[in-house]
Amino acid sequence: MVRDVINWSKYFSIDPQKIEAVKKKFGAEKIFAMGLMPVRGPIGFRKLDYDFAEKELNVKEIMDKLEECHFNILGLVIKDTDGACIWDTKAGWNPTNRDILGEFCDAAQERNMGLIVSFTSMNDAYQGAIHPERVSVHGREVKHSGKIYKIGEISTHEEGEMRVDLPPGVSLEVYKEKIPFLTDKRDEKIGKSRGARGKGYIPLTSFMCPNSEHVDYLLDLAREVVKNYPIKGFFADYIRYDGDFTDLCACSRCVSAFREKYGEKPKILSSKEWLDFREDTIADYARKLHDVIKKENADCISGWFCLPGPKKLFTRKRIAQDWVKLSSILDVCSPMEYPYLMGTRDDGWYWGKVGDFSFWYFVRNMKKRAREIKSPALAVVNSVECNTPEMFRQVRAFDFGLGIAVFKYFGTKEEQWKALKKYAEEVYGVDALKIK
Repeated sequence: MVRDVINWSKYFSIDPQKIEAVKKKFGAEKIFAMGLMPVRGPIGFRKLDYDFAEKELNVKEIMDKLEECHFNILGLVIKDTDGACIWDTKAGWNPTNRDILGEFCDAAQERNMGLIVSFTSMNDAYQGAIHPERVSVHGREVKHSGKIYKIGEISTHEEGEMRVDLPPGVSLEVYKEKIPFLTDKRDEKIGKSRGARGKGYIPLTSFMCPNSEHVDYLLDLAREVVKNYPIKGFFADYIRYDGDFTDLCACSRCVSAFREKYGEKPKILSSKEWLDFREDTIADYARKLHDVIKKENADCISGWFCLPGPKKLFTRKRIAQDWVKLSSILDVCSPMEYPYLMGTRDDGWYWGKVGDFSFWYFVRNMKKRAREIKSPALAVVNSVECNTPEMFRQVRAFDFGLGIAVFKYFGTKEEQWKALKKYAEEVYGVDALKIK
């Protein structure tokens, strides 16, 4: 196994002035961030719980906890994969009936704490339900989760992990009016696999076509947020295609745009030009998003979340994230380093070995690919669904120089909170974490 502390300066080749500029905008020498997903409920990853977000989410309690543990940045997921927009929006869908972003902005300013928002882009269950014409389209016949998708069929499918419980006294038919992407199918038991631990009603999910009007919708939402809320950073999540498939998107919009650029000879789906086209499509969205952010607030940091993995087979072929292009456009890259979501010692010897192997691979992958990242990098690691030693193995290993972000608030155990506080005091130092 690799050592926990790694000198990443040997692997990254980033302009030091860029790093200092990001630190200056954040206002701290080290970033110590905690992520929060309001619509996922009070336990962990695998629920959608709008009732909790509307009636029980306690902003003061959360911010007091972060302040106690010396976190200087809150990373707030303001638009999750369901499509819910948790701010006072005119363009989007807010099922919580609260301006949750506004409440956290006020609380952060009171405590001199920074706020970064996470904004799910192409994965949007709600928009997929009301705008199926904007959903990515299959270019070949494929089988997924027991269903066969034909050529030309949209890729909307059952959500892999999130499940929904009905609020007390609310029928499924009534709740479907609020959540049009909810099915009447249920998982009655928690599965043994770590990716099958959701229990409840199964929602649908959709990856939207990045050449459709969905992009205009996203830019309108981003404009609302950056214009109306005092945030330090706006980070795009799911800035990619659906990694479950390799044949998206083959709608008429994408095919026409591809042919206009490359002519009739290169093959759809299988040619080098097609892979280039998909990467360029995602990069074009990044450029549009960055421009909207900077137009509304030049000091707001633009960022994106990247999924580590093999470059050719996964990053290029499946999700079309070109690390060089995206990190050359957006200010900060945020690698999602979650090896212990694959397995934890708490579930037994086997899952502990799976997690340890995943950790080894994630480190190896970043060492191999770090030079593709041209912007400062702030890694996100997980505290939920792993134990304290596993959490700190990630925290120590994936500090690329800016600091670290931990994911996520709900599900983090009290033992982990105490350890994070101690780490902030003894490793980073409270003065280094203060926002000036």
